[in-house]
Amino acid sequence: TVYDMIHELYHEQFPNLDRTTQWKKKTFSRVDHILSISHSTKKDLVELFGIAEDKISVVHLGVDLSVFQTEKSKLVINDKPYLLYVGNREGYKNFVGFVKAFASSSQLKANFDVIAFGGGQFNSAEISLIKQLNLDVTHISGDDQKLTQLYANATAFVFPSLYEGFGLPPLEAMAAGCPVISSDT
Repeated sequence: TVYDMIHELYHEQFPNLDRTTQWKKKTFSRVDHILSISHSTKKDLVELFGIAEDKISVVHLGVDLSVFQTEKSKLVINDKPYLLYVGNREGYKNFVGFVKAFASSSQLKANFDVIAFGGGQFNSAEISLIKQLNLDVTHISGDDQKLTQLYANATAFVFPSLYEGFGLPPLEAMAAGCPVISSDT
């Protein structure tokens, strides 16, 4: 099963000694068939590795609806409604692009807060950027129950990623009834 081609398309974001691409090539030469989690990843397999299309089947990922469907509660984090960002914030995930775009809109800043869930605590560069843009971005950690409540109460989930093989967070947000604002990649 192949999830994405991030190592091949964003190789500069990985250590020089990362051998993921070599391991993939070796594995692909030995298998009879490949499961791809999306048509996008299938297309990348054909273009980047020259694998025949008939050797690849697309089997989409899914989420457990019983986990992400919940009643909206009176979850109050800050005074304003919020836009939710979930997961890793580095590189191609484009958190920096999202924060800069948010900060460029006086309407967004006046009417919404930003909550970032997961992905570890903000690093020094993120803290510096948030201060420089004069924003108050809240970081929250927790389990799927907490995340589900955040999705259910968010005005929208923002997914600005520059590349995804599939992208589970938008599917989770939709399962929780949360509108999704996403890049088109």
